[in-house]
Amino acid sequence: MVVKYNNKAGLDLSNEFLHEGIPQRQLKAIIERPAKPAFIRFSVSPSAPEFASQTLLKLLAHPNIASKAAVIRIYDHEVQGGTVVKPLTGVEDDAPSDATVLKPIRTKSAKGIVLSNGINPEYGKQDAYRMAMAVIDEAVRNAVAVGADPERIAILDNFCWGDPLRAETLGSLTEAARGCHEAALLFRTPFISGKDSLNNEYLGADGQRHAIPPTLLISAIGLIDDVHRAVTMDLKEAGNEVYLVGKFQPVFGGSHFSKITSQAINESVPDVHEITPKVYKALHQAILSNLIRSAHDLSEGGLAVAAAEMCIGGRLGMKIESNMRDDAVRVLFGESTGTLLVEVRKRDKEKILSMFNGLPCERIGIVVENENLSVSIHGFDILNMSLSDLITAWNTTL
Repeated sequence: MVVKYNNKAGLDLSNEFLHEGIPQRQLKAIIERPAKPAFIRFSVSPSAPEFASQTLLKLLAHPNIASKAAVIRIYDHEVQGGTVVKPLTGVEDDAPSDATVLKPIRTKSAKGIVLSNGINPEYGKQDAYRMAMAVIDEAVRNAVAVGADPERIAILDNFCWGDPLRAETLGSLTEAARGCHEAALLFRTPFISGKDSLNNEYLGADGQRHAIPPTLLISAIGLIDDVHRAVTMDLKEAGNEVYLVGKFQPVFGGSHFSKITSQAINESVPDVHEITPKVYKALHQAILSNLIRSAHDLSEGGLAVAAAEMCIGGRLGMKIESNMRDDAVRVLFGESTGTLLVEVRKRDKEKILSMFNGLPCERIGIVVENENLSVSIHGFDILNMSLSDLITAWNTTL
């Protein structure tokens, strides 16, 4: 390789040295496979409504879930008025959007850009591989929820890890990279960029070095052909039906339920199912057909938190009735990948079921005028909360 400037050689380097001359560091990785977990069952007791209510309020007030308005309002997210779906949305602009939709300034068409993300360090503490799969799924799911085409989404990674010279740390980093590879293939989402921030460690009061939890942030960028068809997460109209779409298999591993109850629950973190990309494709077709009035993903806190956030956004109530085989606590607060709540007009019931033919799609509730979120499972009244209490908890100051 020869490089000249003004006929003077500034570089004269053999290809042998260029490709083979740099010493390669050999590092050791120890991959700790998560132990096969048990399956925990919570029985329904007479005190279940009080327990469920207090648990939901604690979840909504948790810093990882509560409103980020104090941070969002610091930054100008409406530069030159190009934001179609904002970070906060709904009747009072105070509910959490799944993603942001932007329309490039001075463009003539109605096409827009969708930005979303996925992150969950709690999963990384237990299983870096499944965490990577889950956060890619979350980023893609959030983008699809507002109207992005699942076939036109690209992703970026941001690894925040400890010292990779530690064999266990490098092992978890290797597993996360494996998860990124497999999830990218599953969702057909190319990585177009990324960065890493390693050696995130500190000296604790015990005099020992500690690493931050293995953390992977996935950012997604997608396209929406018509920003006027963008969907928001807030409930729209009383009388509409609520469906749960996607493979709903709630678990407590790495869940915020486990975190706020301080219960050491020996379960794995949620897995990503092969059927999920088909669910997102069907949801996108339903959005294009104007069948979806609102959509919101199930993430931290599970079904109960997602339903509460939709009620907060629309300032409407929701009545959920379910006969799922899982126990009530698991249904409400277990966490699952690949699932969303969607609001559909009653008259579109047959159309939505036809569009999700052969895919997980279950009617579980209805939007109501009274400002309450109520849940009954197997005939037991598990939850009945006022919208005002949900809003107060959600707006807990960080």
